[in-house]
Amino acid sequence: MSVVRHWAECHGRGQSPIQRGFTLLELIIVIILVVLLFLVAFDRLLPLRGQAEAAHVASTVGTLRSALGMTTAQRVLDNGISGLSELNGINPMALLAKTPDNYIGEIESADNEEVQRGQWYFERATDRLGYRVRYPQYLQQPGEEPVHLTWRVKLSFTDQDGNGEYDPGIDAVHGLDLRALHDRTWQTIDMPEATATDSPP
Repeated sequence: MSVVRHWAECHGRGQSPIQRGFTLLELIIVIILVVLLFLVAFDRLLPLRGQAEAAHVASTVGTLRSALGMTTAQRVLDNGISGLSELNGINPMALLAKTPDNYIGEIESADNEEVQRGQWYFERATDRLGYRVRYPQYLQQPGEEPVHLTWRVKLSFTDQDGNGEYDPGIDAVHGLDLRALHDRTWQTIDMPEATATDSPP
């Protein structure tokens, strides 16, 4: 036996556990720990989907209300406040220079398979802006699938004759508003140093 070979065999027998690498048992323990850490992190981070969706909806509605406010101001300057009645029930998405990527346009009815989860649309039959919720389980009142949140541009006026309709020359106009037609709110998700409090207006 050569001196080099004899040295290598002796040196190999003297290796530390770290130098030898993982044993099968150690490898199994490491895998179990990694899986447990992943499951804990996944369980904590999963509700953030609902928080992100709530923030998206609130942001989009806020942008639409801002666009509606600017359009209202311009219309009053051009035609007076009585001209606002022409904007009652309009599609607020048409006021944006660029619509959201998940806006599919104007449709006849939302009661079909055309609307997918996480998409905005405008229903011509009812003059309603709608959003089909992607993760309804994070709503306070989830309801049955599909779950839609809806809004409508409504004229704000003083109903002098009490008939529930705007009558030019009789009722006083105050402005326009994008009113929510739903009564759903998002769940509050408690996270470390963060709370999901955003909800559709």
